[in-house]
Amino acid sequence: MNKLTTDFVIHQYQSGIESYSKFTTEVGLWASEQYVFEKYLKKTDKILDIGCGTGRTTFHLFRLGYEQITGVDFTPEMIAEATALNENYQLNITFKEGDARNLEYKDQEFDSVIFSFNGMMSIPNSTQRKKALNEINRVLKGAGMFIFTTHDREKDANYFDFWKEQKQIWSEGRQDPKLYEFGDIITDSKNEERQIYIHIPNQEEINNFLQEGGFEVIETFYRNDKFEESEKVKEKSGECRFWVVRKR
Repeated sequence: MNKLTTDFVIHQYQSGIESYSKFTTEVGLWASEQYVFEKYLKKTDKILDIGCGTGRTTFHLFRLGYEQITGVDFTPEMIAEATALNENYQLNITFKEGDARNLEYKDQEFDSVIFSFNGMMSIPNSTQRKKALNEINRVLKGAGMFIFTTHDREKDANYFDFWKEQKQIWSEGRQDPKLYEFGDIITDSKNEERQIYIHIPNQEEINNFLQEGGFEVIETFYRNDKFEESEKVKEKSGECRFWVVRKR
């Protein structure tokens, strides 16, 4: 059986446009996101919002005064919806199709980069995620900030038995042959009738990933340890770990 590709990921987001657009217009930034953005990003920063989707983080950062922001997403339909909302809001934000693994920007072009909603972990294959991290490092200025989120398979007790079982399955070679490495799952979406791929790491894995990619960790926290999000946010998104890191 062929391995899962980015075409699967594009399709999973194509089928969720309506839900993402509604989340953009009705919810906006999570309290946890606003905390890290306002703490670590300057209003004068030139910001790249990777995996911007329909512009949920992009629009709301712009309204908070972060006006030098560009939104990039791999899914054409997401960018089309973000562009339509941009015109409706009469804002002047640039939205472009783009691949995190091959960013069409100059070296050290941005002061900061964000990759919200566990988007980095939606890239299949650790080799491909490393390509994306290397590209983020390349387009960041020296000491530039990178903010992103992941799930954490060692934090949610509700899934401890699941991951114990998965570890046994992988050790015996009985895993889904479409997947690449332990931590990969294909599961039902939290909000739509569609399947999604995501990689669920632990904290050690991401620390090593960042170390190899040329970043140092400034702050990391599990969302529900620090914030009580609104019901709308919790309906749409599961718990996650925030990573605030700096280019070395």
